Amino acid sequence: MAEPNEAARIAALSELIAWAERRQRLSEDRADAVAAAWRTGTRNVAELARLARVSRDTVYADLAARAISPGSRGQEISGSQKASGIPLRGESVRTAARIADAVARPAFTHDPDDPLVRATLAASSALETVADVLEPPTDQGPGWTPRETLPSLADEGEKLAHHSRRALAAITEPAELTASSAGYRQALLHTGRHAVADGASVTLTLPTGGAITLQVGRDETGWTRLTSDSPLVAEDVDSLDHLEVQAALQALARIATRHLTEAALTEHRKDAPPGSRRPRTRTIPSNEN
Repeated sequence: MAEPNEAARIAALSELIAWAERRQRLSEDRADAVAAAWRTGTRNVAELARLARVSRDTVYADLAARAISPGSRGQEISGSQKASGIPLRGESVRTAARIADAVARPAFTHDPDDPLVRATLAASSALETVADVLEPPTDQGPGWTPRETLPSLADEGEKLAHHSRRALAAITEPAELTASSAGYRQALLHTGRHAVADGASVTLTLPTGGAITLQVGRDETGWTRLTSDSPLVAEDVDSLDHLEVQAALQALARIATRHLTEAALTEHRKDAPPGSRRPRTRTIPSNEN
């Protein structure tokens, strides 16, 4: 028996899930269109069914789904009620999560330490949690309120960020990471509305008992520096350390900025920040050549 083609299997499953999602989306679009026609004055269910090429029962269901009672023909006629786009729905998000998981699981079996694989798994779990927040499961007991599931979403977001930085650290030279951090710092200051954190003092409570103080900052080149009076701290910093420390300092700066008064801020500057790089552009190949 021939070995199944894993890529073809995943593609087929993804297409099946996508088909189900498209069918659901078409049903939602039809309900919006039926409701819009009703609200703008077409109040004959048989006519709506003929135009939509569905049964009258389907039209009644579509109207009910949009909080319209066919018996209330005196409802005020208004313009179309359909807004641009549609609300976020749990089942739609769950479908996206299943597709991501179907791709990530075999890749995880192949290389469980690949940072992009781990990031994809975290994204899949995050999407599944978003679906649980939007439409909590009703058949799995207590513990599924948004207050109980949103912390998991934050945790998966942290994992996604961590593994994304792992991937970046593996392919980027320290000098480029330093330049990127410096550019981001300067761009934030240039807005006039954001402070930056150039360093912090962290008190660590150790598993062995006691506490030590760790100083976090930058050296003369802009690279992350960790220093401490304690011999328990190894001060070598690698690329992942640098990225994670800078992200932590950015988070601290955002929090601190929210507590600054207007006296600490300035008007937003319109000129380009000093030393800013040219915007990235993408060249689209032409079929005229």
